Amino acid sequence: MEKNPNRNEVIMRTDNPVHEGDFKWIIENTSKFSRRLRSCSLKTNTDCKPEFQMVAKFNDRFPDVNVTNVNIGIQRVDSGDESIHVSIDVQLLNQNGDEYCRKQADFRSSANGAPFYLFSEFFSCCPDKLTVPKVQKSISSKDNHELLSLHVKKLVATHGNVDKIFILPNDILIVKTVIKTFGCCVITNKMEVPDVPDKLTLQSHMDRLLNDIRDAYVHQDLTDLELLVDGQSIRVHKFILQCRSPVFRTMFEHNLSEKTDGTVEIQDVDFIVMQALVWYLYTGVVHKLPYEDLCDLYEAADKYEVSSLFRQCSEILKSFIGKDTVCRILVLADLHHDSKLREEAIQFVNCNFAKVKVTEEWQMTMKAHQNIASDVLERVCEFSNKTIPMKPSA
Repeated sequence: MEKNPNRNEVIMRTDNPVHEGDFKWIIENTSKFSRRLRSCSLKTNTDCKPEFQMVAKFNDRFPDVNVTNVNIGIQRVDSGDESIHVSIDVQLLNQNGDEYCRKQADFRSSANGAPFYLFSEFFSCCPDKLTVPKVQKSISSKDNHELLSLHVKKLVATHGNVDKIFILPNDILIVKTVIKTFGCCVITNKMEVPDVPDKLTLQSHMDRLLNDIRDAYVHQDLTDLELLVDGQSIRVHKFILQCRSPVFRTMFEHNLSEKTDGTVEIQDVDFIVMQALVWYLYTGVVHKLPYEDLCDLYEAADKYEVSSLFRQCSEILKSFIGKDTVCRILVLADLHHDSKLREEAIQFVNCNFAKVKVTEEWQMTMKAHQNIASDVLERVCEFSNKTIPMKPSA
């Protein structure tokens, strides 16, 4: 007897091509960088719209011995409007082919999203200034078998409280990546599917999740870390902070005092600004702040590498541009390599130079930031020459 079809059953057949690509990125002078680097664009297939870049961020840990904390991640850089599934396998090696570490990950990737970081490791090119552990004559249970071959080749060292520093011959780091994308080119043959009720949609679930995370912070439910700022306390969840900020992640991995007493002292950010930063990490909402505090939040967002907050602060600062504020905003944009905000500030100066040049801020900029002032004056002169009509020849 033939089985009657279930009225609630939906039959769908979807063919999601899997596209795969490999990539090799060579970073020279690794331990001498102090900012960010990006690779060239990577596509898994010429027919696929999604494009990716490998990103690297460098922070000096022990400058005197050229020890640098390197964070390696991947970011989607195309302008697509659909998220896709990505599988990635990344290796970090030296120029001789010795593998330092390897990670595999699967994640959903959206266009213009924040980088997905896989590594936070320490590298140096100066083994003579570091402590290189002696190689054991025999293998024991205490040995780290994953790093045994590196110990034998003297490619792992220690310094201070950091017990794993990779030594880079000729200071060259190689990043080898194999990336797969699923569903970026989708061919479907499906029956009509009725709309899912709102209470079951993914967006509804995400909204509820965000509300629960915010409430956990507001009510201080199960917090496990205390940030001490200007003598005041902010109770937080370490997991949230390290997921949202690579700098916090590195701090928690290597801060011994935090591991013992559950506290971290923040000395480089004011309390109000840190409150706004933490609130954004939990909610994605930017606090309404006075101009001075917003400038500080803009700097803190860059320092703690919260790129989405940095971009939002940049957009808000554009609305504050005026004859008395444009100079500071211009200097901030220049220091933080924010080309869009810098261009917006310069355009304002071009159109309002007569008002800007008599302000105290402009005089201070001329003295303290001569290169910036020189660039602005050059642009003002070009702007003036284009706007002055040419006199007809006799």
